[in-house]
Amino acid sequence: MTGSGTPVQSQSARLFTGGPRKKHGVILLYPDELTIVAISTDTWAYILGPGAWICLLLPTFHTIGWLAVFLGFLAGIGGGEQVNRWRAARKAVAGGDGVTRVPLDLITGIRTGKSPVPGGWWSIPVLVVTTADGAAYEFRGKVGNWHAHLAGALAARGHDVRVTAGGITVRAARPCPEG
Repeated sequence: MTGSGTPVQSQSARLFTGGPRKKHGVILLYPDELTIVAISTDTWAYILGPGAWICLLLPTFHTIGWLAVFLGFLAGIGGGEQVNRWRAARKAVAGGDGVTRVPLDLITGIRTGKSPVPGGWWSIPVLVVTTADGAAYEFRGKVGNWHAHLAGALAARGHDVRVTAGGITVRAARPCPEG
């Protein structure tokens, strides 16, 4: 169980953890841990959200135009992502299968980059979080400033966070001076 019921940050991503199979899921950052929640209905949210908007707007496109239908499609994608985040937060509280908790105190490194793609035309942002026990958690998708959010959360917990050429290294929490 997390120390706080509300995540500080959340983001949908493809999860590459513990094997070759990738899953859709949501990354949740709490003040004391990184929670990874696999959601099987992620794809459905991205299909049903835009589909609902298109069904509502398509009959009236002759008056509102294709731009409005396209904007409705984008709103449906955003709505689907919000539903996924809400479901992930609820599933994280409940725990169980598909929920992985990584205490922030175990994180030793954060690396960002681009995924190699055949042909080199498209590349997907990648965030890799490594832990003291040797595990590596890879996330692909809109990872944006996640490295900064993680570094800030680790620094707030007293860890020595250093930016290097290969990413961000994290050392154990500094001991509190007595006095």
